[in-house]
Amino acid sequence: MKNNENTISRRDFLKLTGLAVGGATIASSAILAACSGKETTKKDEEITKENLGIVYAGIDGAYPPYCSLNENDQVEGFEVDVMNEIGKRGGITIECANTAWNSMFGQLDSGRIDTVAENLSINADRVAKYDFAGTYTKGGNRFLVQGGKANSISKFEDLAGKKIGVASGSTAYNELEEIKTKYNISFEIVPYDSSTNAYDVSIGRIDASYMSPIVGLSLSKASNLGLELAAVDSYKTTYTGYAFVKNNKRAAFIKDIFEKALKDMYQDGTLKALSEKWFGMDTSYVATIKDIGF
Repeated sequence: MKNNENTISRRDFLKLTGLAVGGATIASSAILAACSGKETTKKDEEITKENLGIVYAGIDGAYPPYCSLNENDQVEGFEVDVMNEIGKRGGITIECANTAWNSMFGQLDSGRIDTVAENLSINADRVAKYDFAGTYTKGGNRFLVQGGKANSISKFEDLAGKKIGVASGSTAYNELEEIKTKYNISFEIVPYDSSTNAYDVSIGRIDASYMSPIVGLSLSKASNLGLELAAVDSYKTTYTGYAFVKNNKRAAFIKDIFEKALKDMYQDGTLKALSEKWFGMDTSYVATIKDIGF
């Protein structure tokens, strides 16, 4: 792809590699298990950049264009570039940790990762449990259907009797439950442990997949699935943010670094440029949690 300066090989994707301060790479879940809850500082010692150690960001390596293997067998994507930029500006070492979506929050809660770099939607339940470093993008989930079937879901009532795939435990899953109640319609929600299920739409196993349109169309293009967006618009606007555990000195320290870097990246146009590079559109949006109503 264009600039591969910040990418790594598939071989290195499976193991921890050396890294200069201020960049991002990939660490395997096996490595993280050995580092569970580890901090380089003593309990009452003040946390500084010098004793902070490695910052681990949970990321799914099969979630284009946020993070995936390209045709050159290298891991790259929007989240990887953002982590690189935050690391450089914050003067810290960030390593992206290959983490399955269905174990992402368990890894975060146990301290095996410091945050989630996975297009994580902000909602009331997550705000109650985690501290967020503000927002960094905004958008909305859409229904992905087979080519030529956009009008099969032109209004939410058209979901009646259909099978809709969605990532389990996601905000998208919760939105489908809300749609059921609000429009008083019955359809089957088919949960998936992985972040994506576009392939099952292409073979007719499910009628549609509910996900980020950026991810869905990227997957369709990369695998020649021939999918398109259903005619019905987004159910609601969603905001993404980096989550950190509450009441934790290390987490609070890292969150402050992320907040400052993201604000600067938004103001100087870097976040917009990265969004346009990977998505072909500007989805950047930096605001406080209070600003978006939480």
